[in-house]
Amino acid sequence: MNNLAQPTTTPSLLELRDESGRLLHNISTQQGALHGALQSFDTAGRTLQRANYQNGARHGLSEYYNGPLPQMQQQFANGIAHGPTKLFDAAGNLAAELSYVAGHLEGEARYYAQGRLVRRAHYRAGKLDGTVDDFGMDGALLQRASYQANALHGPSLRYWPNGQVMERIDFERGLMQGAARQFDQSGKALGAPGPTLVKRVEQLLRGEP
Repeated sequence: MNNLAQPTTTPSLLELRDESGRLLHNISTQQGALHGALQSFDTAGRTLQRANYQNGARHGLSEYYNGPLPQMQQQFANGIAHGPTKLFDAAGNLAAELSYVAGHLEGEARYYAQGRLVRRAHYRAGKLDGTVDDFGMDGALLQRASYQANALHGPSLRYWPNGQVMERIDFERGLMQGAARQFDQSGKALGAPGPTLVKRVEQLLRGEP
């Protein structure tokens, strides 16, 4: 029969305090590594962060605070951002909803200002890939661009308040293809803009009409 003591796997809870006895951290450990919940406090005793660990690495939900207000909520898997993330502004309002896969932005991301959606973007492996829509505070679509691997690729459109296209520029792998095209609020194409004064002088010096 083996009489050697077996290593304990029961988590231990530690309290770290400053010289005045103020609680700074509650820490759960197992076999000398962070394992379980960790909570940190500010000078007023309010939570600064609340995180979960597994074998020394963040695993599960981590939350960060600015005084009584939320600052960030993020999911981790084995120390790497993985899953939904929420960011908040200085007033505690939702500022962004993101999603990570193995540490990289992935899928749809939403950005807010004063509680209103102002941008919707799509990511693949940490790079802009797909459509990016920008909205006014009234919810109207202002512009829509297409991206591939962080480069403009496809049509880039700006809109009039009535929803008609104001301008279209086509891109291929970040390079502009042809000239920008403008349209009036009824959707009618506008003529190409006239040459600048410098260009016109150059034309006259070349004898062009």
